[in-house]
Amino acid sequence: MELAIKQNVVLGNYTTYGIGGSALFFSEARSGEEMYYLREFAKKKGILFFMLGLGSNVLFADEGFQGLVVYNQMLKMHFQGPIVTVESGVPLTQLIHAAAKLNLSGFEELAGIPGSIGGAIYGNAGVPGCELQDRLMHSMILEEQNSFPTIVQPQYFQFAYRSSVLKGRKDIVLAATFKLEPQPQVQAQRRINEVIKSRVLKQPSGKSCGSFFKNPGEFPSAGWLIEQVGCKGMREGGAIVSQKHANWILNTDNATTKDIVTLAKKIQEKVFKKFRVVLEPEVQIVPFNPFKK
Repeated sequence: MELAIKQNVVLGNYTTYGIGGSALFFSEARSGEEMYYLREFAKKKGILFFMLGLGSNVLFADEGFQGLVVYNQMLKMHFQGPIVTVESGVPLTQLIHAAAKLNLSGFEELAGIPGSIGGAIYGNAGVPGCELQDRLMHSMILEEQNSFPTIVQPQYFQFAYRSSVLKGRKDIVLAATFKLEPQPQVQAQRRINEVIKSRVLKQPSGKSCGSFFKNPGEFPSAGWLIEQVGCKGMREGGAIVSQKHANWILNTDNATTKDIVTLAKKIQEKVFKKFRVVLEPEVQIVPFNPFKK
């Protein structure tokens, strides 16, 4: 198999933050077979492998990624009655709108959340009362040591709040199958529009990854904690804490990853000092985690 593998591709062009250095190698995968081939390429080269979806929850290091970044272009979707099988590169929003057009319901509350199906499973995307795992029947993955796909049940992922077992493994999600419910298109679309409108009113515009920190269970939200310690408007280089939503760190003036991380750590320190709560980032920082002790 011959696939185009580019060198020194700027990764900031593939993320919603618009930040990040260059990948040593970069390619696209449109099938499980291509994904496997590219993973083997990385193994033979002895370099890191990273699969990138829509880049809505990823922040690449300023120094770049000394490995292979594979841009997930697996975009097939198949409906059979209320059952839908979606490849992992499909945007979550696309699934929601496609289901509504077929008089199906299930994920309207997630409308407007950026990211791909694979990324949504990886981070167990959701809102109170509606998470992707709720309707997951099974998934097709490529395990680290296997050359053939495996079908796994939802419990395999050990879903938790904004987390799954994938964060500690190197499995690749190829596709997922969900069970939806019948609902007239007009009702489903009305709810989609309501949810999106609500998000637009509450959320800041600009380059970001959305909510930066996970919500701690014992307090109203991470944003509430950050606002209480006076971090709204706090700046580091080109990064700033939004005045509209304290849990959003925006790239307003050519921020670097270092700017974002430095600002996030200052927020953590202020919140911990007052509330003794350690805020945990939702965003995945590649290839390292600067928040781990």
